Amino acid sequence: MPTSSISRALLTRVLSAYFILTFLVTCIQIAGEYFDTKGMLVAELENQQHTFSGSLARSLWEFNNDQVEVIAEGLLSIPSIAGVIVRNDSGNVLIDIGSTYPLLDVPSQPSEGIMLGERDGVFGYFSTLVFEFSGQSTKVGDVTLFSTRDIAISRIKVSLGFIIGNAMIKSTFLLILFSLAFSRMLNKPMSDLTQQISNFRLDDLEHSRVHINGQPNNEFMLLEQAYNQLIDNIEDYQEDLQRTQQQLLHANRKLDEQNALLEQEVARKTSTLSQVMLDLEQRKNELEMRQDKLEREIGQRRDIESNLRQTNQRLENSLHNLQQAQAQLIESEKLASLGGLVAGITHDVNTPIGISVTASSFMRERLQQLSRALTEKSLTQQQLSSFINDCGESLTLLDNNLQRASDLISSFKQVAVDQTSDAIRDINLLQYLNEVVQSLQPHLKRTAHQVEVSCAEDLNIRCPAGAISQIFTNLIMNSLIHGFEGVEQGRITIVAEAGDGDIHFVYRDNGCGLNDEQMRQLFDPFFTTKRDAGGSGLGTHIIRNLITQSLGGDISAESEPGKGLIYRFSIPVTFLS
Repeated sequence: MPTSSISRALLTRVLSAYFILTFLVTCIQIAGEYFDTKGMLVAELENQQHTFSGSLARSLWEFNNDQVEVIAEGLLSIPSIAGVIVRNDSGNVLIDIGSTYPLLDVPSQPSEGIMLGERDGVFGYFSTLVFEFSGQSTKVGDVTLFSTRDIAISRIKVSLGFIIGNAMIKSTFLLILFSLAFSRMLNKPMSDLTQQISNFRLDDLEHSRVHINGQPNNEFMLLEQAYNQLIDNIEDYQEDLQRTQQQLLHANRKLDEQNALLEQEVARKTSTLSQVMLDLEQRKNELEMRQDKLEREIGQRRDIESNLRQTNQRLENSLHNLQQAQAQLIESEKLASLGGLVAGITHDVNTPIGISVTASSFMRERLQQLSRALTEKSLTQQQLSSFINDCGESLTLLDNNLQRASDLISSFKQVAVDQTSDAIRDINLLQYLNEVVQSLQPHLKRTAHQVEVSCAEDLNIRCPAGAISQIFTNLIMNSLIHGFEGVEQGRITIVAEAGDGDIHFVYRDNGCGLNDEQMRQLFDPFFTTKRDAGGSGLGTHIIRNLITQSLGGDISAESEPGKGLIYRFSIPVTFLS
């Protein structure tokens, strides 16, 4: 098995820590030099601006653009300046040469002096140009001087070389010093100690002792003393072991003699009883076997009879509990659906009511203003006309939103009553299906999914409306929760056609569809593809029960992965003329 050197690992960690620290300190020094040089360049830009601001301001005052260009080119020839932007008092750029900022990033507000931060290796100094004339100060434009990172780096090249060279010299000296120290103080003593320990022989303990020379009182001397003490202990243990072995041999000899005498005596006394005991044991075993066989047969008959009674009772209890649980789960599913309907419709009703409250508050405030003006006898025809216009708009807003809230509540009231009632009543099928879809708008409006209903406008029927509401609520919610998972813009179509005493429905969505295994379990109770997300698996089971049992119809489904899901079902109804 390969071994690793402790000294090398320790030296590597110490030097790694030192190199990292040296690198960080060197980077900090370089950054400090860079920022100091950058500050000096900004100060030079400020000094140059103060030097040339008078001549630039006069040239701008006199509209001498040629002179402005000459001054700008003169500034650009200065080593610390890499770019110049000069604008007039209207903000129009007269000069833009060298390395500069985009014009949108240059300040537009007047300022006596602003240092511009570094961007893409360019930084600068901005100042407004003011011309003094007849004791008055007039802003004639602004100037922005720029310098670059390359100029700053070129100024600190010598300092960078000194800093990096100093770090390399110190690191090299420290590497050599540590290497020599580790080799002398750790590697050589460790090698001597390993060589001597490898010569250990159990039959020659005296010459197996270790001796480390030339070492002060350190850990190696403690290790030498502990190892030699271990040799002394082994010698003592060997002597004790030899004495114990001799005593054990003597005791074993005496024990063997006693065992031989005891075996002879036991064999003589038990030989006469062996045959009698064998006969009795044989008869006893035969009787016990017959008794056990009879007891097992009786016990088995009793156990089978008891198990049959218990199994029958459990089956009856399980059937009763299953019927109760099924009824409770179906009722809970209806109430859960109704609860989601209440939560969604509450949010939708709050919006028009909130708008109505706002419009009412606005009318009250305008009425108070009009009353004050009338009391103070400052009412004008314009104020009265404005009040009439505002009141008309507010009343229109109130009427529209209150009507919208009334329609929402009326639709929700009818659908909610139908879902909790089995009453048979007369409905217009198209209008009723639209009310069911309207009650589910809180779930639909957060998506890009669409629901289309295709049905004759004059199709009036008499049927249990609550069952129909429950069926389509579950179908639409199943499509939203399961079918449209991963689908951004789903489409649901509901087609209703009158037949011979029946209504034929086709419900279709363009969702993700189901495979053959899922289709075989589609109408099974508690089957769901959203078990981890809280699905109950009762939606399609309730749909089938409502259609086949409550309404006396039939239902079928077809689907393929990626091609959506189609339900076809028919229910008997009474048509109204």
